Amino acid sequence: MPSRSKIALAAAALMLASTLAGAQAAKPAAVGPDAHHVLRIATGAQGKGFSRVFADLQAVCGQQVALSEVPTEGGLQNLTVLVANRADLGFVQVDTLAEMKGSDDSIKRLQTVVPMHANLLHVVARKDGYPRWGIVPLVGPLNHRWFNQGIDSYSDLDGLAVAVVGSARKLGRTLNQEHGLDIRFVDVETDEAAIAMVRNGDVAAMLTTSGWPSGPLQRLKRTDGLKLVRYDLPIQQPYQKLRKNYDNLDAWNVDFLAAENALVARPFTADGPKGRAVQALQSCIFEKLTQLQEGAFEPAWRDVRQPADGDVHWTRPPGAARTAANSDATAPRMRP
Repeated sequence: MPSRSKIALAAAALMLASTLAGAQAAKPAAVGPDAHHVLRIATGAQGKGFSRVFADLQAVCGQQVALSEVPTEGGLQNLTVLVANRADLGFVQVDTLAEMKGSDDSIKRLQTVVPMHANLLHVVARKDGYPRWGIVPLVGPLNHRWFNQGIDSYSDLDGLAVAVVGSARKLGRTLNQEHGLDIRFVDVETDEAAIAMVRNGDVAAMLTTSGWPSGPLQRLKRTDGLKLVRYDLPIQQPYQKLRKNYDNLDAWNVDFLAAENALVARPFTADGPKGRAVQALQSCIFEKLTQLQEGAFEPAWRDVRQPADGDVHWTRPPGAARTAANSDATAPRMRP
């Protein structure tokens, strides 16, 4: 029979093991930051402008404010995501925001946190033109045959099929209405899918919006047989014309239709956890704006400025910290 000492030792060992197991079970699991303090930011497609700008925010302000990216199709979908409370902040085009305000009171109540860079309407077509069946221009009275129609400007797309991605889906249709065009749009999920349709001759061109430079377009090569098409229609507010280059496509001095962006937020209580987090992020961006503009970050930051009261693009969130340029007590509304 085992001795009493051995029995006692076994019992002690069993009790110790039980105690350790209980302590292990009682130990709380490691958790990340409190969800009430994490700011979910709706961006866009991975690798495109808004997503890359978010990566800069994460690198520069992530230690001060917990941030989480919500990938989307772009600015137009970001409004839906914000209204559905699936994000706290989002990047949107100012023109899209102004047009959509009348569709939902929740969109009307969104507040500008930071006026951002401009998005460009990128128009991509084949260098050798759009293959189509029809009457060849300047050749015979009724000479039907396959020919490649040259696409050199936006107005050349009138009457043709064009692939549209993300926010360009709404912008393209808006331009159709404003300028009396009859471009037939084909909604496509990604830039890559739209580029493939252009290459295959399924559409005459693709439209996509992004800050400069666009990640998917930057990855194209001179040998891909594609080109950027200039925007040649009259431009009115809130749009502007910007001229940019893409050396990978030998595209120099190309005219783009541009619309300003803004980082907007849902209207949080100023002294609540989300409201304080928004204020902290806003303060961090303006405090480190020089670092973002002069460091190894997206060139879009060079277009961001310290807003002043009276700026029609600017609506300060309630309780937000005021800079020296923003000392007035009244924050103006964003333009309608």
